[in-house]
Amino acid sequence: MTTPNHLDPSILNYFSVGSVWQNIVFYGIIICLLYINLFLTRRKKTYKLQLVTDIPAENEEQNQSTADTSAKALYKTNAEEIAILKKELLALGEELELSYMKSDRLNDQLSEILDCLELTVIYDHNPWDWSLDYSSREVTLSAYGLRIRGFSEDDKPAFDEAVTVIDPRYRQAVIDAIENSFNTGADFSMTYLINPLDGSRPREIKAIGHVQYNELGIPLKLSGKFAFTYSELPAKK
Repeated sequence: MTTPNHLDPSILNYFSVGSVWQNIVFYGIIICLLYINLFLTRRKKTYKLQLVTDIPAENEEQNQSTADTSAKALYKTNAEEIAILKKELLALGEELELSYMKSDRLNDQLSEILDCLELTVIYDHNPWDWSLDYSSREVTLSAYGLRIRGFSEDDKPAFDEAVTVIDPRYRQAVIDAIENSFNTGADFSMTYLINPLDGSRPREIKAIGHVQYNELGIPLKLSGKFAFTYSELPAKK
């Protein structure tokens, strides 16, 4: 083996394994093994670091999954409670609606009773029934009501015929008041003169009425009571 001038031959001979090419191959293999060992060592450390880094991510995913499950369970519970509350509110609303309907009917009945009482007290006379059908425009009167207007007791006069007995000075006002009751639901209340068809003397009457509706809110008829005013009552003995 050729030895450089500045190196000690004994040292080189100590590390020499043979010829020049044998030394090159031997030490080349040693260097390659060292490099491979270093590479594998660094790769192992990198892999361990990666595992350590991935663990929090897995824990975070697990925590997120647990949170999602809890949120879904809470949402389902809230949805069920809301559905139950909604049913209870609907049931309460139906009960309130029925109560309002009953209250309206009672108010109508009470109003009718008070109106009849008013007629009885003010005019000191028994009131008589009357009604006007909304669709057929047919007027229904008590037997006495027909008689004092000059109709026969079996007549059911149409509206246009019935209003002819009303004094012309009051006729249009009565017609307008009746139409207003049908259109707005307002109570009918008027005092007016009638001129009976049989030619008997005019009579002054007081009439009141309320509109009745079906379940769809469509008017059925205007019905009420009428009585004579004081000027038409016979003198008390």
